[in-house]
Amino acid sequence: APINSLQQFRVITQDAGRADFAVSITSPSGMRVRAHVVPTHEGYLVNFTPTELGEYLLSIQFGGQPISSAPYRFTCTPGGDASAVRAWGPGLEGGIVCRPAEFVIDTREAGQGGLGVTVEGPCEAAINCRDNGDGTCAVAYLPTEAGHYSINITFNERHIHGSPFHALITHDQDLKQIRVTGNGIQPHGVFVNSLTDFVVDTRALANLKKEGKTNDIKDGKGDGKVVCVITNPSGTRTDSFLKPLTDGTYKISYTPFEEGRHTIDLLYDGVPVPGSPFTVNVRRGCDPNKCYAYGPGLDHGYVNEVNTFTVETKGAGTGGLGLSVEGPSEAKMTCKDNRDGSCTVDYVPLEPGDYDVVIKFADQNIPGSPFKVVVDHSVDASQVAVWGSGLEPGKVRAGVPLTFHVDGSRSGKAPLGVDIKTDKGPIPKNPEIRDNGDGTYDVTYVPHAEGTMQTANITWGGKHVPGSPFRTRVKPSVEPNKVKVSGSGVSSKGIPASLPTELLIDTNDAGIGDLQVAVTGPDGHPRKVKLVDNRDGTYSASYVPDDCGKYKVSVKYADQEVGHSPFPVQAFATGKADECKITEGINHSLTIGEEYCITVNAKNAGNGAVTCRIRSTSG
Repeated sequence: APINSLQQFRVITQDAGRADFAVSITSPSGMRVRAHVVPTHEGYLVNFTPTELGEYLLSIQFGGQPISSAPYRFTCTPGGDASAVRAWGPGLEGGIVCRPAEFVIDTREAGQGGLGVTVEGPCEAAINCRDNGDGTCAVAYLPTEAGHYSINITFNERHIHGSPFHALITHDQDLKQIRVTGNGIQPHGVFVNSLTDFVVDTRALANLKKEGKTNDIKDGKGDGKVVCVITNPSGTRTDSFLKPLTDGTYKISYTPFEEGRHTIDLLYDGVPVPGSPFTVNVRRGCDPNKCYAYGPGLDHGYVNEVNTFTVETKGAGTGGLGLSVEGPSEAKMTCKDNRDGSCTVDYVPLEPGDYDVVIKFADQNIPGSPFKVVVDHSVDASQVAVWGSGLEPGKVRAGVPLTFHVDGSRSGKAPLGVDIKTDKGPIPKNPEIRDNGDGTYDVTYVPHAEGTMQTANITWGGKHVPGSPFRTRVKPSVEPNKVKVSGSGVSSKGIPASLPTELLIDTNDAGIGDLQVAVTGPDGHPRKVKLVDNRDGTYSASYVPDDCGKYKVSVKYADQEVGHSPFPVQAFATGKADECKITEGINHSLTIGEEYCITVNAKNAGNGAVTCRIRSTSG
């Protein structure tokens, strides 16, 4: 074999089972020669390079036992001209991770000599050489990581023309799909001593895998590494903090401490991403317009509760942060520095109303400040009150419009839900809900037929209010027999004649109807009745029994006699009528159309009242 030439042989062990394999090569000077053993599917491939002239001894052991009784022998002879060796092929310029990178070496014009091939790079790449039997050999190496590789080809320990060759190994994916965005990567707008950041988006690489265009992406994101190196104007490095996010993006943050031009080298698996290196000019100052605030506490607030929002000052430069809450009440406020260029703000208002949340940076309002926030009570269905005849048992009557009231003023604003149904189907018409504009509502509806079981579900913000669901049996529209009549005017014990008497009529349990009260005297003639509506479901009626005898009191409700009506009432004499004296006005002849006056002295007659009835001679 030529000196300094790569030598290669195979050992076939596939039918011998599995065992330890060892190779020992001794040079003419007695030194051990380093051999590179590569396992193959049929056994082992052994590569080595003889560097001395003379006889070499080769011993092979399998399972601890030599495979031959005596070592193999071969002789190394002088080599030829390295400058006459040529090499070519794509593997000398680049390749794809985990795919063989191939090239050819031609030694036909170089004479005898040892051929050496080594590959240096981010990983140790396995090398496979195949002698084509015509003075050329095919070489393939297998890179398992992306990056820059050097391929050294020597002949008799001298580099051939072009060696070392430089190859760029990349993933089987289009790095042009990577996007880099954010303030921290912009040429201008980054400030000294101010935390800033940017995002590296590799999600498009995951999409390539889904489309079957690459086999080098795992778990929904590129399996390569994102590396960021930031160089200051002075030549030193600025620390950067890389945070892989779960969606295939990477967030990189840093704080520059020098003014001037900074260089950001951004690599993906050792390969520069599009646009790298980036140039960022850092200056002193601040820009409040780069601040922003967000969070539920800027959209809506709740009384006596912690309302929270976040202020981001990242990339805005150096400046003081000013916070205030102005409104109907003083609001307790706390601010927590999150140590990432943001702070979390909590405030607790004590009264509802309109508030201004003022956020300033370096004494200037940030975008959106002052924020207009409406503060209300928190949504709490348990604070909602519901009342009214429309939900009271005994007052829900068929076909009679009813109303009930909902007061949500003590709870935060929320949708009012009214769902009324019965065991025989829905009510005839959807309830009418009137918003009074002050947190209260009036609900009017018409119940279903009598006898049905009605269920009213009243909700506030999707949750039942106290007492809901309200269940009641629908009664008839009117029940005259439920009218209650009481008082001296219907007393069975009798009433004194000539004195006014009263009766009380209670219709609260009888439904809706017209009330009629009539009184007939002993002579069969009606007496005048005064009827007063007390506005509470009751009525007061009064009449004067002007004569002794039996009276008939008739009470009708919805054109039907109420229970026990007509009531018989006996009027008895009171006082001493014989003590009454007519002192004047007794005339034996009268003139038509002339007014006359009769005077009665009842001073000695006792308890009673004077009643007078004048009849003509015709009756």
